[in-house]
Amino acid sequence: MGDVLEYLVDGTSGLAPGGVEGACIAVGVCSLGESGKGYLLGKSSDLEGLLGVGPLVDRLRDIFAAGGQNPVVIAVPVDGQAGGYITPVEHSGTGPDASTSGVPSSNADAIVEIVVGGALGTATYKLSLDGGETWGETTATPANGQITIGTTGVTLTLAEGTHVAGDTYSFTIRASIGPVTHVGTGPDITVAGPVKAAADVQLKIISGGTRNVGTYRLTVDGGDAWGIEKTIPVDGIISVGTTGVSITVPDTPDMVTGDVYSFELNPPVPSISAVMSALEQPLGLYDVEFVYVTGPSDSTDWASMGAKADELWNAHRPTFFVAETRLPWDNEDLNEWTAAMIAEQQSYAHRFVSVCAAFGEVSDTTGKRITRNWAGLMAGRILAIPVMRATGRVRDAGISQGSLPDDFTEAMQQQLESNRYATAKHYAGLSSAYWGDAKTMADATSDYQYIEVVRTVFKAVRKARIAALKSMYDEAGDPVMEGGAAGLNYLKANIEMALNTSKAAIPPELADYVVTIPEGQDIVNNGVAVEMDLIGIPIIRKTKLFARYIYAGSSFDPRLEEK
Repeated sequence: MGDVLEYLVDGTSGLAPGGVEGACIAVGVCSLGESGKGYLLGKSSDLEGLLGVGPLVDRLRDIFAAGGQNPVVIAVPVDGQAGGYITPVEHSGTGPDASTSGVPSSNADAIVEIVVGGALGTATYKLSLDGGETWGETTATPANGQITIGTTGVTLTLAEGTHVAGDTYSFTIRASIGPVTHVGTGPDITVAGPVKAAADVQLKIISGGTRNVGTYRLTVDGGDAWGIEKTIPVDGIISVGTTGVSITVPDTPDMVTGDVYSFELNPPVPSISAVMSALEQPLGLYDVEFVYVTGPSDSTDWASMGAKADELWNAHRPTFFVAETRLPWDNEDLNEWTAAMIAEQQSYAHRFVSVCAAFGEVSDTTGKRITRNWAGLMAGRILAIPVMRATGRVRDAGISQGSLPDDFTEAMQQQLESNRYATAKHYAGLSSAYWGDAKTMADATSDYQYIEVVRTVFKAVRKARIAALKSMYDEAGDPVMEGGAAGLNYLKANIEMALNTSKAAIPPELADYVVTIPEGQDIVNNGVAVEMDLIGIPIIRKTKLFARYIYAGSSFDPRLEEK
């Protein structure tokens, strides 16, 4: 039938698929919220109302503080377990080694010393829980080598063999509520409760006396910000902010003016299996640039993150992971901590995992100043900058929210950075700390040793793939005839159009690109292979200044050469 027929010709307007930069998932422990549920947050979100308190909420504040004007964060709560740790056993002597196991329920600076040498069951030992100040009775070693360390919930297992008199096995045990340090002459206090958030607590007695008479002030950030003076409650129970912990002051004797009680709260931590389980649903719903896992992690955790990154890559959703190192333990100086971090890294490599080793005091919008890892601040910086830009660009200003530890040296930073950690550092003449290289855990032979390279390539791959999908099941045309491969030309043009968004961006994210479809392909059996050369923008990582001094009018005066 004669008529006018209408057809829509689609895909020729010049629109290119968008990216996912500027959005991330942050997963961690908090006191409110449903585990495994994604909460879409912005800078004006009520974090405490939605998620309560805890490591995830602390890091979200860091992200939004450093995240520019419009970061998009999907927060995913995960169930945690009581914080605390057992340090590795330090063995002094020539006898067999030992290992620890258990869950810390109380604190100890434990030392086991072999008194009489011999095999297990014959050798004897003595135990100190206070770093050697006092010792328990000498006891025969159990036949199975398992020594119960007081009421800490920890067991030291001596290896089989001939144990040597004088050998010592030292290690530190810290529960979620650390040991209370008391300066003064008044009575001791007790501290109890499930720890919901990290804190460095100090209780200062302002005026002595009994309950309902004496007064106190409290700080949860080590003394940077003190609460107002309050009267000790009638029941003697003082709530430590929103941490979930309370202090009980005894009824008698009287509290003494000027006494100070100090202790640390170790926040709850998730298991990596709980983290990966919690991420399943949000990662199925939301497409993001990276996933930030809050809380201390080790190479075993990084391996799980890398496996998930590989899975997402194979599902056509390039995504990288950001993780944190642990903070230094009690009785561990920064030299020992740096060595431990280097040893932890040496057994692991993955190009899509970045681990932040920078830490120090961080000021947040609550007015508190707490020591924590800076991965949240790094995640915020990543969200705020273009994909090709280094997090450490000095023009973008320093890390104004945080300060590095006073005893953190340039040598430590260089060693951590050379061992593939993302770090922060100081420049002579500048006041703030600045980010160093945004390293990934990639091997030294990889092209993907920097986050900015991963981000740029991931964005290009995502956009090019969506553009290439327009040509699925299209007729390739006749590659033999000049200009006859209309389908292949359309495929190439679409990919170039998608990549051109990065080249034409202000500032440019790519210097240029070259898209090539090699000739002579067996398209029928093998499909089409497309080569994309992404020409990146170099980053100035080092500058050398050469200064020369020349007398005016001498034969070396370059001005004379110009005349």
